[in-house]
Amino acid sequence: MTTALTLWTPEQTQLISTTIAPGCSQDELRLFAYACQRTGLDPFSKQIYAIKRGGKMTIQAGIDGLRAIAERTGQLDGSETYWCGEDGQWTDVWLGSKPPSAAKTIIHRKGCQHPFTGTARFADYNAGQGLWSKMGAAMIAKCSEALALRKAFPADMSGVYSTDEMQQAEVEPVTVTAAPALPAKPAGDAKLFQAGKAAIAKADTLDKLQEVVARMDKRKPDLSDDQNKQLMELALAKEAELAPAADEDPFADD
Repeated sequence: MTTALTLWTPEQTQLISTTIAPGCSQDELRLFAYACQRTGLDPFSKQIYAIKRGGKMTIQAGIDGLRAIAERTGQLDGSETYWCGEDGQWTDVWLGSKPPSAAKTIIHRKGCQHPFTGTARFADYNAGQGLWSKMGAAMIAKCSEALALRKAFPADMSGVYSTDEMQQAEVEPVTVTAAPALPAKPAGDAKLFQAGKAAIAKADTLDKLQEVVARMDKRKPDLSDDQNKQLMELALAKEAELAPAADEDPFADD
């Protein structure tokens, strides 16, 4: 079976593994690819991505992505959302100065005799920061809608959670192991470097130049990479200067 993973180029797969699904194993990437294919969501547009929590991968999508999945089935037949306070009285608009205690979304699916309800308690999902501290009613409503959508369309959304639902979860930090830092290289012996430049400039035959290069090669560890590179470039330029011209006969009489 062709999966999204087989359709991604190696470069795209690498990009996904480092940015969209960081820390995921190859098997988890295959599972994520299957979820992308099944839902029709585009990871490169950040409609769907994977996050590691507690050592396990969670596939996430924005609420708009879940709505798009439901809409594409052709079976979505509307929805309603309600909020309630501690008194348990449901209302279709929340006007309280404090966040609601819960939200409830009802999804209607064509051909079904009963609706699908998702109820989310604010205390269970509140992340305590960001939009949760400013727009608590809207955030908890999206959580209840995600719950209801998964109930109504399990074959299309099973295992896919909205970002709003998961914000309260503790994200396991993905540790990127950097290569061990190499010890700082010495700046290089300035006097030796100047002596090398002078020796190259003084060489008036190819044999003398080769002797200078041989001595330089033994002293490489005492010079920096940049100094060694500059000396090599000077030696090559000097070699070109000392080499006989192509049309010059070295055996010709003066």
